[in-house]
Amino acid sequence: MVPGDWQLRRFRCAQGHHPSLRPSTFLESGCPSCSALATRRRGTPTLAETMPEIASQWNPDRNTFTAADADGASRREVWWRDPECGHEWRARVVDRDKYQRLRCPECRTVLDSLAWQFPSLAGEWSVENSITAWHVRPTGRTALVPQWVCSTNHQHHWQATLGSRIAGSDCPECREAGKSRVELDHHEAAVALFGSARSGALVRSTLFRARPAWTVDILVEDQASAEKRSLVIEYDGAYWHGPETKRAVDQAKSTDLLEADYFVVRLRESPLPALEVEHPRYLEVEVSSTAPRPHATITLVQEWFSAFSTNAPSET
Repeated sequence: MVPGDWQLRRFRCAQGHHPSLRPSTFLESGCPSCSALATRRRGTPTLAETMPEIASQWNPDRNTFTAADADGASRREVWWRDPECGHEWRARVVDRDKYQRLRCPECRTVLDSLAWQFPSLAGEWSVENSITAWHVRPTGRTALVPQWVCSTNHQHHWQATLGSRIAGSDCPECREAGKSRVELDHHEAAVALFGSARSGALVRSTLFRARPAWTVDILVEDQASAEKRSLVIEYDGAYWHGPETKRAVDQAKSTDLLEADYFVVRLRESPLPALEVEHPRYLEVEVSSTAPRPHATITLVQEWFSAFSTNAPSET
């Protein structure tokens, strides 16, 4: 037997312990049970205390001692098992917190990942992403802008950077911040009359030309009809939509949505001028900010949408 032999050998130490180790490991580190006892006597913080995530992968079935007996700087080679994937491997304790700091060497997941540090946030990580929440760290960079699924309403999907989510950004459809009271009142009226409606939904289409995606004020999806028509209702406040640059954006947004087969209704506060949009699936309604009538306005929109013939020509 030589120190470089990789085969496990059974040793007996002076205290009567019988560890199974490689000769080189026993030569360098001695008996693991004796080292664990010495660690407890010194009061040195154990692996379970200093690195709980690594300790959670300790394999109790293949190790003769526990993570509560091991020192994080130990050079002993022990068995690990990832409870997420079930893979098992051997590695020195001290090496687990070095180099790439992998959680599982086979799955290439990482320690201190989003899933470990923020499990509730990782619960909103979409399965559509090419990597899992175990592969990214909250402070790391990703080659993609992750997709998320709202934990309150699984119909809500959106994209946001890791940094913005860690900073506290939430589902854009569920939050009320950044939405005017009158817009929220019209959304509530749409929910009451149509049965369901989304607020602040992100819509995408390969037919969009101005932008790859648009955030719409109110989205009504008619799943009951054979055509599964979708209606977008935009509330244009006079203050924010008055500038000429904003008018150009409103025009481009309406054109994109119509090109992608959406029905579009713009509720334009007086005295905003009408947009130069001519299309049978487009409707403008003049509303007042001083005397809003959300229920009556959405009723008018509902009647227009329900009576519209889907067999009408796509262009005037």
